[in-house]
Amino acid sequence: MTNFYPGCQNEINLALIEPTLLFKQQIVKAISCVVLFFILYVVLLLTAVALAVTCISGGALLFRTYPGWITGAIGLSLIVLGGMVLFFLLKFMFSKKAAINPYREELLADHHPHLFDFIRQLVRDTRIRFPKKIFLVPDTNTGMYDDSNFLSLFWPARKNLEIGIGLVNSVNLSEFKMLLAHEFAHFSKRSMKLGSYIYTLNKRLYSLLYENEQWDEIEARWQQRNHLLSFYAHITTRILHAIQFILKKVYTVTNRQYQQLSREMEWYADTIAVNLTSTDSAIGAVRRQEMGAYCLDHCFHKMPDLTDRSLRFDNIFRVQRALIHYYATQHNLQLDEAALPVITDHYFQAFLKSRVQLRDQWTSHLVREARESHFRNTAISCNASPLSAWALFSEPEEIQRKMTDQIYALTTPSASNFERITADEYISELAGKHQLYEFPPVFNEYYDNRNFSEFNEGFIQPLSAEELAGLSTGVIYSPECVLRMRTLYRDRQDAEMLGAISKGEIKTRYFEFDGQKYSAPRARQLSRMLWEHVDKEQEWLKQHDQLAFRYHYTIARQESQEIADLLAEQYTEILKYQQSGQQLNNQVIKLIHCISLIFNSVEQHPADLYETLSTECWNFKMLLNQITNSPIYHSFPEEMDNRIRTFREQGCRFADDIVPDYVAIQSLHEISSSLMEHYNSGIILLKKTYLDFLLTLEP
Repeated sequence: MTNFYPGCQNEINLALIEPTLLFKQQIVKAISCVVLFFILYVVLLLTAVALAVTCISGGALLFRTYPGWITGAIGLSLIVLGGMVLFFLLKFMFSKKAAINPYREELLADHHPHLFDFIRQLVRDTRIRFPKKIFLVPDTNTGMYDDSNFLSLFWPARKNLEIGIGLVNSVNLSEFKMLLAHEFAHFSKRSMKLGSYIYTLNKRLYSLLYENEQWDEIEARWQQRNHLLSFYAHITTRILHAIQFILKKVYTVTNRQYQQLSREMEWYADTIAVNLTSTDSAIGAVRRQEMGAYCLDHCFHKMPDLTDRSLRFDNIFRVQRALIHYYATQHNLQLDEAALPVITDHYFQAFLKSRVQLRDQWTSHLVREARESHFRNTAISCNASPLSAWALFSEPEEIQRKMTDQIYALTTPSASNFERITADEYISELAGKHQLYEFPPVFNEYYDNRNFSEFNEGFIQPLSAEELAGLSTGVIYSPECVLRMRTLYRDRQDAEMLGAISKGEIKTRYFEFDGQKYSAPRARQLSRMLWEHVDKEQEWLKQHDQLAFRYHYTIARQESQEIADLLAEQYTEILKYQQSGQQLNNQVIKLIHCISLIFNSVEQHPADLYETLSTECWNFKMLLNQITNSPIYHSFPEEMDNRIRTFREQGCRFADDIVPDYVAIQSLHEISSSLMEHYNSGIILLKKTYLDFLLTLEP
């Protein structure tokens, strides 16, 4: 049988790789907190059990001592209350929260022998137990999980392995080995097993304390059936909620220690994984996984649009792979022997990450840049396997089609009758749209996804001969200027996020800014500081926009004043459409917000919301009249024109005798969203025409 397992001649004995001293210290602290939590946990549970036993025995003793219908009723009440306390405690302790994923497809060794041989060898190298089951999921990650219950707090269950099809689509064999090794490394040594156990325990306690809503559900069901049972259930749930409240306070301390431990766990897992593969494979794995995730997310986000056109992907994972190739071409990336992109350091220079990071409860992975720095420091060299990770699977095409059908069966059951679109057809359509709306590359994306600056008298001041001599299109739209502009927009978004944190609109106790951890109250000071910088940079951008126009205006005047005037006329016309487009965008946002409130309202018939929606609908129709009289409207497709004509004949009434008209609401939502999309696309085409005109003026 062919051996697809990538070996390494310089492979290091993993027994020699010990966790850091900091990791061991964090393990001790975390275990100490867990022990304290369980002591309190047991004390509270024993107290609740004692209360239940006292109620039951007290009720029985009362009736035996003073027989009678009054004492019998009181005794029976105590017995029922005690019994329900015991019942709810058992539900609390032994509730099972299964890790539900309806897309899981189990893999069997008989059907995929190469994959199971590969995993067996990796299991031996990482010294863990072979997974209980192996599943494929429509994702771009790998992960180990179990169906945790109360007993798993003491005896961790055997883990199952999930493999994302989108991940297999994105990496080669060596990179696939690295990513699996990272997951397995969490269970590879005694110290890491403790860390993994604390992770499982921490997550289970969180589920127990914050996601256990079954008591309220049972109370609601009993209230519908019997008011007396509801009374007892209400008292019981109040007792258990009091237990939860105390445990939550102690859990915050336990979780804080876990958070300090989690990054050390990830650091060690990366160390194991890179030593089993190589530095290049580890870096390639995280980069290609990131690109594969982006392309698969694109496919998922486009599914509703295709559904509206009665189309569905024939094979969503083939489309993902085609997108990876298309994306690589767009960014001038080479493909290797497995037809996977070679993602260089230069590729990331065009991307700016937010300086503000909100870490999720369970997110412990280091950022990609920190991981890559760690991989480079290890300097492990091995010959990577150039084969795609699909080499481990039998009938890859059949696997992908079957999972695609399952995705549609669960999300869009009616899509089975839709016309199927292939990967080549979708990429051809996507490329056509990009070509239609893509600005000339000489402008280096300077005008992409932003408004033109406001026009003033300074724009039509010609440059002097000396000023003009030092300028060119390449200088004005240099990568440095574009990077500075992008940095401005990134910083403005970060300043807004810091402001939202300081106002409590984003609920968090901590956040990271430039890699440093801060408490939420510090957000106000950082926001103020960042806004001062943003204001200065926005003034620079206005001046640079003016300089760019003056450059083109001066070149145009060298041809004739008429051409220069035409240039200024086109620019101001775009500004006029920008303004009306912004009004349209604001109005559509109001409509969508109002519709969202209607569907999310706790009231059965929110009459005031329907009245507000009606008012906003008439405001929208007034804007619609302006838009249909503008030249840009002629670029709309004929189908859109027919929909607008039909909509204008309808009224703005969305409830008849407090009965909502969902068809009318949906029609308003669809027509407003479509109009905004087409109008903004029309503005983009106007800008492209303007930029093409600028190129004709170049000497």
